[in-house]
Amino acid sequence: MSQTLQGVEIAGLNEAFEGYVERGERRVLAGGAVPGDRVDLRIVASSQHHPRDFAEVASVHARGADYVEPICAHAGPVRGRCGGCPGMHLSHDLRTETLQRRVAQLAERLGCEWSWHEAPAHLGYRNRSNFVVTRQGALVVLGSYAPRSQEISAMAGCQVVQPAIARVHGELEALLSALKVPVGEEEEGLRWVSLRASAQAVVVELVVRDALASWLDAAVVAIAAVEGVQGVAITVNARDTNAIRVQDSQVVQGKGRIWERYGEVELGIDPGAFAQLNVAVASAMYRQVARWAEGAQVVWDLYCGIGGLGLNVAARRPEVRLFGAESVPAAIASARENAARAGIKARYAVVDLGKEGWREGCPGEGPQARPELIVVNPPRKGLSRAVRQVLGAPQALGASTLIYMSCDVSSFGRDAAELQERGWVLRELQAHDMLPQTTHVELLGRFERSS
Repeated sequence: MSQTLQGVEIAGLNEAFEGYVERGERRVLAGGAVPGDRVDLRIVASSQHHPRDFAEVASVHARGADYVEPICAHAGPVRGRCGGCPGMHLSHDLRTETLQRRVAQLAERLGCEWSWHEAPAHLGYRNRSNFVVTRQGALVVLGSYAPRSQEISAMAGCQVVQPAIARVHGELEALLSALKVPVGEEEEGLRWVSLRASAQAVVVELVVRDALASWLDAAVVAIAAVEGVQGVAITVNARDTNAIRVQDSQVVQGKGRIWERYGEVELGIDPGAFAQLNVAVASAMYRQVARWAEGAQVVWDLYCGIGGLGLNVAARRPEVRLFGAESVPAAIASARENAARAGIKARYAVVDLGKEGWREGCPGEGPQARPELIVVNPPRKGLSRAVRQVLGAPQALGASTLIYMSCDVSSFGRDAAELQERGWVLRELQAHDMLPQTTHVELLGRFERSS
């Protein structure tokens, strides 16, 4: 039986934007609450490993000064159940202060100066969104999983996606409902829909159980006719997994590649490819990296993806010799095409940066063999152990500068501490509000060789 704490005052806010109260030696966490709220909390779960309980706000007696009514009707748990924007109920000052506290603590541990960089827009910025497909009565709904739940929240009218995505989202729900498309676990079910937008167009990607589903051809034709949709792709996922994609996408109608300018370079982005979700913030970061890189003529771009970071370093600098490495063959193919389109001479190779000996896949002789500058943009888990080992010998490698773009404060902190122990000095750290309304912070660090 759940327990209710009546008339308690929220004492603080944690990094996940959950309000909390102390209850003896245990901390009670509640989403949707801010410091100063006076509420009744219903405890719904308890951790078996940590002294904390999880609660939901049963009733509100008074709101604290930093509470803001979310603009989105789906923002959970205040107005709806969508967990995509856990900071939408916070004042701008409190949300920013909470994010900055993490960066300040990191910078203190690493002994460096840091700066905060605000996003130019807090709504309507996101250029891609994945929607899980469900049914509510006769209607097909493209939604998201509620936090700590398998329940699906509606997302029609999402406020953080670009307007073109929001418009196509609504039209797809109506279209798929009219076609009576099977969904989820149903036979031939449509599992996910991914929408990616550029300034000009939208690409729709369908994640299906069966590439030969009886409804698919008619749905593809109808989707391609939606205003602004330039192409439709499908990917098959019949596995019992939380992963959205387990195979490459195949374009089945129109054009699947969209073009978007990031910084000084126009990038071609295929369905399923990784690209930064906030073009304006990513562009500002890429331009900053290019400024830090001035003077470097031999550049290695590790975890290069489709090439955005390294190509911005080389843009309008014909003397730069650029090499890029990435483990995904499709990304390397895109990087080569993006370089050619930009008129940049670059060399790329498919290299598994997680394996020992990865450097053997990089230039071993010639003008690109000893980089002056290395830029890295690894996945959330950070640099692999094998990469850290090689970067930990900067004199042998030849590089005098290392620029690290990171989407995770924890993994960056681990990597930066190890790099500083092995011959690097973190000279400057920037924190960028890449995904407003969320807990995400994007970091940019400039390291120099100590000797």
